[in-house]
Amino acid sequence: MDKPDWNALLQEALSVPGTLSKAYSVFHNYSLGNAILASIQLGERGLPLAPIASFNRWKELGRQVKKGEKALSLIMPVTMKRKGMDGNDQEESVLGTFMIFLLKRHWFSVDQTEGEALSPAVVMPDWNKATALATLNILEVPFEMIDGNCQGYAKRGVREVAINPVAAMPWKTLFHEVAHHLLGHTATGDETGVLSDGPTTPKCIKEAEAEATAYLCCATLGLPGMEESRGYIQHWLNGEEFPEKSARRVFAAADKILKAGNSSSKEEGDAHA
Repeated sequence: MDKPDWNALLQEALSVPGTLSKAYSVFHNYSLGNAILASIQLGERGLPLAPIASFNRWKELGRQVKKGEKALSLIMPVTMKRKGMDGNDQEESVLGTFMIFLLKRHWFSVDQTEGEALSPAVVMPDWNKATALATLNILEVPFEMIDGNCQGYAKRGVREVAINPVAAMPWKTLFHEVAHHLLGHTATGDETGVLSDGPTTPKCIKEAEAEATAYLCCATLGLPGMEESRGYIQHWLNGEEFPEKSARRVFAAADKILKAGNSSSKEEGDAHA
């Protein structure tokens, strides 16, 4: 695997305009009350926590609700008209509007659907995910959130990552979440201490560091998502300077991820065993 000029790539990520991915707004943002309500219903049906959407939204995404599946109920605001007799005439007219909240059955979990592949597949001949995660001692676990706009997360306190089954670019999200662990953004941090995170590092820098690591990994492996990655980094920095210390940490994290899953390195090691 040929390593490109990472210094130039990082400067590109910080300065060349990018696009904030539409993946963060594909699904509706549910209220806390509705999120709890959906979680309870999924649990009662023996279904795991997973992204939910309406029947029509799943159809737009190329998915069909399975036969016999029952919809989830959420609370929806409904605007009603207040009618009455206007003092100036004898006919009933609309005097105003008011809002009521009703329980509506319109939503289904991704596990209640079938159809097109949820996420695009990419070929990575020079990098093996299973090998990398085993080498880094990180476990990929099921995604347990109803928010389909969240692409993935790194768990705090344990070396685990979860990738949304409907993530727009799961390979980039995986690099991002693994980077959070290696950069010490989670409670466990990096066992070697080389990439230990500072206690006062702001979230904007943490997110920019993780995405910059993903950016370098994608660029090195020739994977899609560069424009969206730049948009994410610049969105979080919002004009703030990216510290030189952060750049060094990003280079180290990207190097660890790529080496951990380098297929050719593993084959060479097997050949010498």
